[in-house]
Amino acid sequence: MRFIYIYLILTILAILSFIYYVLNVYYAEKYRPEISNKKPDISEATILIPVYNEDENIFRNVLRSVKSQGVKFIVVGDACNEPYKSITEEYGGKFILLEQHGGKRAAMVEGIKHINTKYVMFLDSDTELPDNAVYDVLKYFNKNVGGVSVNIRIRNNGNKISYASEFIERTREIVFRAMSYHGSIMIAVGNCATYKTGIIKPFLLSDEFKNKHVMGRKTVLGDDIQITSYLIKNGYKVVKDYNVTVETSAQDNFKKFIHQQIRWAKNGWYYFFKNLSNGTTKKAGWFYAFNVLYLYIVPVAGFLLLLYRLYFMTIHFGYYDSLTLHRFLRHIMFQILPLELTHKIRNPAVIFYALNKLFIDFLGIAGNSIFVMAVMARVPKERLRTISYGALGILIMFFANLYGLLTFWKQSKWATR
Repeated sequence: MRFIYIYLILTILAILSFIYYVLNVYYAEKYRPEISNKKPDISEATILIPVYNEDENIFRNVLRSVKSQGVKFIVVGDACNEPYKSITEEYGGKFILLEQHGGKRAAMVEGIKHINTKYVMFLDSDTELPDNAVYDVLKYFNKNVGGVSVNIRIRNNGNKISYASEFIERTREIVFRAMSYHGSIMIAVGNCATYKTGIIKPFLLSDEFKNKHVMGRKTVLGDDIQITSYLIKNGYKVVKDYNVTVETSAQDNFKKFIHQQIRWAKNGWYYFFKNLSNGTTKKAGWFYAFNVLYLYIVPVAGFLLLLYRLYFMTIHFGYYDSLTLHRFLRHIMFQILPLELTHKIRNPAVIFYALNKLFIDFLGIAGNSIFVMAVMARVPKERLRTISYGALGILIMFFANLYGLLTFWKQSKWATR
């Protein structure tokens, strides 16, 4: 009887997954941004760039793209001076040096003290801006919007990580487009995000941001998701400008990629619990809540049920017992080929398992196919390679998410930039 309950729960999870995939694709296609007809004033914006041991050529290219925007910009050197100071001044920016290495969060705090314009754009030191990016982003601000992120594309340097990362970004694009249709995205990614200075400046200078602690331990993680959650909690929307796509680099190797996914997972789980408890998730609306609950609960629940199902089969079909090995293999056959039924076809339980397996498989194939096709439509080239390495990247994300759930309160030496 317990096995039937497991199948029923798996069926519910399959239905939820199908709904999740279909709704996100539907709303992503339906989304049309609300932009202001008023011509933006770029003099109201300042770009803030924290830098720490960035490649000199990449940093120069970033500042070249920033210079073309025609706005003021500030670079905060996180315990690193030259050549960044000279390059910054060469392109007409202001350079601020932090004497001690404090990480991106400390650089943001120091930099925001010098921002007096209406808007501030935080930009990573390896992220280039396309032409007129600031001008376009400012169109998205109205009295209800507190932050605007941009679309992210991964530079393709030919390695496996860049393909996996690009696939993950395109899946996020589908989900965040759908969420933008309903109000707010989950996170304005730190690579490039613009905010109303008057709203976030007091928060960045507060002890809550400067000395963020998780279960008694000071954390350097999650500045982007922390700011996003703060805005949503205070009644503001956070959206994405999909007309602006910035390029950024993937991790150099799988070890760094795994560490990155673990960092993101720890951030996600902490704010998952925090936003549920303080009402932020509810305030963001039903679709935001549905997506967050699905992304964090359903994969874990499905994995645990799968483990229990295998355990149940091991105990009740006893494959260690040679006398019952045939029964176990026979059950496996029903799982793989449910239509190839024998004389047990009259057994209601066997019929239930077979039909249930077909139904779950159908929902899984249909939902995943719809979602993957929508993702691949946004991949301009080398789609087969992207989806192949993307599948590996999603698998790594899944296990990193499980690990993050168990260790989200811990910090480690690779947590800083």
